[in-house]
Amino acid sequence: MKRLVLAISLAIMGGAQTANAAVQSTGAVEQTVEGKKFAMLVQSVKSLRSAIMTATEIKQANPSAQFEIVIMGQMVQELTTDPALQEAYITAEKYGVKLTVCEFAMKVYGISMDAINPYIKGTPNAHKYLFQLQEKGYNTLSI
Repeated sequence: MKRLVLAISLAIMGGAQTANAAVQSTGAVEQTVEGKKFAMLVQSVKSLRSAIMTATEIKQANPSAQFEIVIMGQMVQELTTDPALQEAYITAEKYGVKLTVCEFAMKVYGISMDAINPYIKGTPNAHKYLFQLQEKGYNTLSI
């Protein structure tokens, strides 16, 4: 009988510890970024919005950080047709997040630089430009 009571007590205590560990593991993970230069290559509107959100969070924590988002692929068509993106451009400009678009993709999809927001600058080739940013010490990510 003592063994049964002991086993039940240990099971209850073990269950309580497991539940407590589960509660502790659901807490937020600290997300600090030590770098000073960041660049993201994006190919969809959803990724662009996510990149701008990430950039603003980093810039709020470290205003001197440099952040650039390079836009490429078929999504360049949406730069002129999605009115909701205007707010994203304003946010990027407010926080000093540079936006650069692949001019090659623009040519492929028949979009002129005059048709997009003037805050967005062009680069002849997005992939080559990302390599150049890496050579300049940028932490890069493609999404």
